[in-house]
Amino acid sequence: MMRGPGLAEFLDTVHLRYDPAAGAQTAKDLEKAEKLLKDAPGQKDALEQINVAYQAGYCATQALLHSIQYKATNFRAIVTVLEEYFLKNGKLERQHIDALLRAQKMEGTPQENFDAMAAYIAAVKKAIQK
Repeated sequence: MMRGPGLAEFLDTVHLRYDPAAGAQTAKDLEKAEKLLKDAPGQKDALEQINVAYQAGYCATQALLHSIQYKATNFRAIVTVLEEYFLKNGKLERQHIDALLRAQKMEGTPQENFDAMAAYIAAVKKAIQK
């Protein structure tokens, strides 16, 4: 993946902004992530199953951002926060971010994505508690 702007650059754009009210959405985001992951295996075909698993991971990612009182409107900004804040501070591991990116690209089998997103959501919960 091509490198985009760093965290400092994104903070100077409309794509990543501080929102003191965002923290209140964290629990709801996690609840939605868990529901989507639970519903993913029941989707009509493999493509839809992987898509819903990715949506679960995306909701968990929103929970991470909201837990530090930020909102983002650009996926590259989101990945930058994951890498430059959560990864560098030891709150997430590279494998979890890579799993989210693979799911976004619709790679792997449905079961691989279910397992990866379950691990990702668990890592997000742990990161939020740190």
